[in-house]
Amino acid sequence: MKVCWTKGLSPEKKEEVRSDFQASGALRERLASILQEKIDASRKASILKDSYESPNWAYLQADINGFVRALEEIQSILK
Repeated sequence: MKVCWTKGLSPEKKEEVRSDFQASGALRERLASILQEKIDASRKASILKDSYESPNWAYLQADINGFVRALEEIQSILK
């Protein structure tokens, strides 16, 4: 469990969050799986031949990379 879950909370609230986090293993695992599917789909879309024909290709790639990076950050918080 990462510190960001309990940062700035009172001791009582920290314990409550820790307990809830431990009890939500199956839910967090499923959410991580859903996020991975979205990451894989975004990466697959980034290499489609049609995307190279766009005059905004660099912006599309930057958007996809940022989206993937955000999803990976969320995944890391769930572990």
